Amino acid sequence: MPLVSHEAIVAVLALGGFFVFLGIVYILWNWRERKKYYDSILLSRRDIKESLTHEPWRSWLHAWQIGGKISLVVGIVLLVIGGVLWYMGH
Repeated sequence: MPLVSHEAIVAVLALGGFFVFLGIVYILWNWRERKKYYDSILLSRRDIKESLTHEPWRSWLHAWQIGGKISLVVGIVLLVIGGVLWYMGH
């Protein structure tokens, strides 16, 4: 008798795939938002420095990237767990 049902393993693998996909989307969205923000800065002396050095730190510009990395980690962990359960179940 298997340790975990086949449906549960498929659900874990599907959630893992979903979180990996979501992580990639979040990271790409972050890249787009940062590019749009730094391209929209008017070119004064202070704005040119900020555009080149990306200082001061703008935490809201990195929120999507942080969320994407967390989502990627969760997705990869779920895929590994699902893969191990799949291997043990068959």
